[in-house]
Amino acid sequence: MATDTAMVTATAMDMETGIMKTKKTALLLLGGALSILGLQAQDYSRYNNPGFDPLTRELYQPGLKANTSIRPLRMDQLAGSFNTDSLIQRQLRKPEGRLNIWQRIIHDDFIRWEKPGSSPIVVTVNPYFNFELGQDRGYERNIWTNTRGGLVDGKLGKNLAFHTALFENQSVQPTYINDFINSRGVVPGQGRAKTFGDEGWDYSQSSGYLSYNAGEWVNLTLAYGKNFIGDGYRSLLLSDNSYSYPHVKMKTTFWNVEYLFMLAQFAHYDDLQRAGDERFPYKYGVFHYLNWNIGSRFSLGLYENVIWAAEDQTGYRGIDLGYVVPVILYRPAEYSVGSPDNVTMGFNLKFIPWKDAALYGQIVINEFKLDEITSGEKWWANKQGFQVGYKHYNFLGIPNLDVQTEYNQVRPFTYAHYSPITNFGHMNQELAHPLGANFRESISFLTYRHRRWHLHLEAMYAIHGKDYYDASRPADEQISWGGDIFVSVNNRFDSHGHVIGQGMETTIQHAAASVSYLINPKNNMNLSVGLRMRKSESDLASEESTLLNFAFRTSLRAFYLNF
Repeated sequence: MATDTAMVTATAMDMETGIMKTKKTALLLLGGALSILGLQAQDYSRYNNPGFDPLTRELYQPGLKANTSIRPLRMDQLAGSFNTDSLIQRQLRKPEGRLNIWQRIIHDDFIRWEKPGSSPIVVTVNPYFNFELGQDRGYERNIWTNTRGGLVDGKLGKNLAFHTALFENQSVQPTYINDFINSRGVVPGQGRAKTFGDEGWDYSQSSGYLSYNAGEWVNLTLAYGKNFIGDGYRSLLLSDNSYSYPHVKMKTTFWNVEYLFMLAQFAHYDDLQRAGDERFPYKYGVFHYLNWNIGSRFSLGLYENVIWAAEDQTGYRGIDLGYVVPVILYRPAEYSVGSPDNVTMGFNLKFIPWKDAALYGQIVINEFKLDEITSGEKWWANKQGFQVGYKHYNFLGIPNLDVQTEYNQVRPFTYAHYSPITNFGHMNQELAHPLGANFRESISFLTYRHRRWHLHLEAMYAIHGKDYYDASRPADEQISWGGDIFVSVNNRFDSHGHVIGQGMETTIQHAAASVSYLINPKNNMNLSVGLRMRKSESDLASEESTLLNFAFRTSLRAFYLNF
């Protein structure tokens, strides 16, 4: 297969030099495939903010063969079932004919250039911004965000689709997020931060992709961005919670099946004081996900991934050839090289009981021994979690009234590993749930849209067993309670007796409400006023915040601040 041949070539170069990076590897892989295959362009949805996504809510219909569990969504697949332009416009009137500057600002892409013909070209340019003012009333702290950026999307002829985006930010964050940045060195979902003024932070982010369709069944994508697997608000398999990362992926769609193969490179942010000219250690991850639509209402997804360090005690390892074959199981391959790596498996399930509704769930498994599970002795390596949820669009027959409720539970030490570099994280953030592990969480949403007005309500309650510093113990004898996935599992206190909530049991209550006025549906430009309340309590600390904010923004990306 052309894809495998190119990857073998890239791997050989990686092993020879010892410093080859995934971007170059992926370029070689994609370039080798393109030299053989005749391709057609395809693009991905830019609407990845759950509160302003006009596309996902249309997909939960009996008999519709769309795959809803791999995001970002493929626009070419949606176009086979929907008029996507009409969905994006959301029944809002758009003037006909040539638009003037003001009409483009409120109705269409900011800049759009088209060249018709046998090899058509379409290029669009849109602003991305978030100008936000508010106050953290619990700490009498003024907060603000100043984000400026832009997105360029295009299709060049029939062979190439692309996307590129750049965002520059300065902000003063609420106290609980400010504490997170101080401890992790990163802004949630937006990467590494440096100080700005007395209380602020400066950070930036870029993303992009090149995408090709290899005939009817196979799509190849080279990207620097995020991915999400699941039908819920959270994902226990792979979420878009962390910073962007370089990756190359292949999607194969045939019959009622869609298969994803992805190779990604992640950074291990091991030292917050690292000088600016030093490179962070990095690791690789390979992901398999097979989604099968069974009948007209049920789908089953089978998932596995493996994480390994680019360099370990044996030397520089690079990309392991045993993992890049798209059609193998990882556990035997991982065992054959000495079992040094972190393998996770799982399932994603969805059932559509009636139109516009879905019951969904996930199971994640990092270790599984049936006798330990049935013994009731709470073995430390019973590393599993699950999700159950329900969502209903046009609830009670009321157009544009949507509800969703979800429960997530993950045992201690899930996603962690013997060596912190091989955990399921990237840039000091979790690649799955933002709470890491050792938690129970319930989260619910209600949204309503009337023409350009959007109402959004949410409520979250969680019990999280956090790790903490015990002053009675030396620094090298601190205990891991299984909540922090960036701590080695070797630091646990015993082999049995581990329960959810152990360590510093912390209750987190989080509620939010916002009203927004949508100015432009093409780029989700809106004016918004919101209220957010958060309370965190444990035996060692209690925090309470009430956040009021006003924003003028383009809401295209998902950020998870409810943790």
